[in-house]
Amino acid sequence: MVLNMPRSIAIVGFVTGDTENRRSLSVEPDSGKGRDRHGRRTQQERREHTRRALMTAALDLTGGGSSFDALSLRQLASKAGVAPSAFYRYFQSLDDLGLAVIHETFRTLREIMGEMANLDIDSSGGAIHVGVQALRGVVSRDHAHLAFLARQRAAGHSVLRREIRSEIRLYASQLATYMARFEPIRSWSVGDVEMLSSMLMATILAGIDSMLEVIARGLDDETTARDLDAAATMLERQIRYLYVGATAWRSC
Repeated sequence: MVLNMPRSIAIVGFVTGDTENRRSLSVEPDSGKGRDRHGRRTQQERREHTRRALMTAALDLTGGGSSFDALSLRQLASKAGVAPSAFYRYFQSLDDLGLAVIHETFRTLREIMGEMANLDIDSSGGAIHVGVQALRGVVSRDHAHLAFLARQRAAGHSVLRREIRSEIRLYASQLATYMARFEPIRSWSVGDVEMLSSMLMATILAGIDSMLEVIARGLDDETTARDLDAAATMLERQIRYLYVGATAWRSC
């Protein structure tokens, strides 16, 4: 399927794999931007770099098998390369750090939906294809963040679990609003649209988990890319299956 989309739209970066125009959720190498006239980092740049270093340290440690709840400030600081006392300049608690990861990750997912709303996509099939490919790009690039969400959603601290559920509901609501632009869903009742969006969310979350499993295998790049494509194709088929069934539904 070929979609007529302007390449200036940021979401094209997700679809084609070109992530240069996307904000990374991890600590990035120095670009030289934001420096003062002497070429030194500004205070704001230093603060943001350290904040992200602490978040990345938490992701690395939990990704390596450590429990998030069991992490110590000394572990985090050592991994991030900062003094333990620096932690409280950026986060009030370990939960506050976890919430920051959750909020940033869902913000990126919501940006996909917002950018799709600005694209000239005139069919549900086109929207499904673009959305799934965008999601595949996010999983490929920011899999550590999404794996963190998956772990906390299943067995994390209650504060983090509640926040993830809240973010999922918010994302489902945004999804419902987007779906309502297509036939026959635009004529459905609000309750029926929300019902379909909740089913789609469950399918999307399962699809993300499948893609994360591919990456967790640690195979070579070519095999990983092939298996990610297969997982994305399966997710697209599942979503299309739900939508085809939805077209026969008579909302009341």
